[in-house]
Amino acid sequence: MGEDLFKYLPSEIVVNILSRLPTRAAMACKCVCKPWLGLLATPEFVNSHISRSLPGLAVETQSKSFEVIEFVDELGFDFDEDNYGGVDFNFKFELPFDEPIHSSANGLIFLRDYNRGDLILCNPVTRDYIKLPSPRQTTSGDQHGVESFGFGVSRTSDQYKVVRIFIKAPVLREDYQKIPPPMPQYECQVYTVGTGTWRRVPSGSPRRFFSEFGGLLFNGNLHWMVIEIISDHLVQLVEQICCFDLETELFSSFTLPPRTPSLLLVMGLHYRKEPSVLRDCLCVSHFAEDGGFVIRSMKEYGDEKSWTKEVLTREVCGEFSRSCPIRIFENGDILIECDRKRLFYYSNKTKAGYDLFFREDQEEHISTTMHAPSFLSLENFAVENVSSF
Repeated sequence: MGEDLFKYLPSEIVVNILSRLPTRAAMACKCVCKPWLGLLATPEFVNSHISRSLPGLAVETQSKSFEVIEFVDELGFDFDEDNYGGVDFNFKFELPFDEPIHSSANGLIFLRDYNRGDLILCNPVTRDYIKLPSPRQTTSGDQHGVESFGFGVSRTSDQYKVVRIFIKAPVLREDYQKIPPPMPQYECQVYTVGTGTWRRVPSGSPRRFFSEFGGLLFNGNLHWMVIEIISDHLVQLVEQICCFDLETELFSSFTLPPRTPSLLLVMGLHYRKEPSVLRDCLCVSHFAEDGGFVIRSMKEYGDEKSWTKEVLTREVCGEFSRSCPIRIFENGDILIECDRKRLFYYSNKTKAGYDLFFREDQEEHISTTMHAPSFLSLENFAVENVSSF
């Protein structure tokens, strides 16, 4: 009784055991003894924990305070007319920043300050962060009124990268009133965490980017909704999903599923499509003409012929211009983030929608992102100036 049996176990077995614990329990293990404190910082434990960490939804419940919904029950929430809205937040963390969360990858959170232009990477589990250098140190002729960011990790080299898409405003001629200015040109910069510098990469054929909330990470690639400019004179414009491979740093594109309303024809927010990831498939969602909500999934990633209509609900989401489905449960329930104002839950059983969460103290938007906690320390990136909070 009372004998420390763990000291007789090989370290790889202890790592295997501790990496299966919930994040909060694993964090408490760091306080057990010095050997465990060191063990939980090793690459073996960090990588093993990341491989088992299930992504949840991080929601800013109060200013700078976040809670994570961990999706364990595939059957969704039990809603009825008298009792709904009870959400189990299983992991909480606070950040010292006012910036909204942009995205997350392997436990690292990327934040972007729209006013000051700060770009921040942090890990709420290890409580460290870095401020990235400004990407705007380019030629004086560049103007950056429009820009979009993406953050993720490459598939083979495991490099963490921030990608910036920005518009290079054309130089107007003195007779610009007689000669129309050329189409705005988008350019691309990449920051590999741990290098300290931004690099220009070719942006490919002319595109107009429409994903204002940034690139969606899936399958080692970042995805944006774009309009492909086929002709220099705007003869043909095609709505597509632009894909940036974080390993090769090359752009490609997917055509959208057939028989979806064209953004170019309606030009209304009511029809705006957004890429998302559901059931390990790249998806596109939008509101239909009758007010219903449509989700189409690319069953085989990269195969444009594999688009399949996944869900069609009718008039359950209210008056929203933008919607992003977060999860489809096995019973057909759908969790949707609408207009960055609320989390909306559609019950397939009751055929009705419910507000799952709504920030009353924040008028413009709530900050949400898919997030899987990890013990990856930013100290691993030696070049970066790491701070603690």
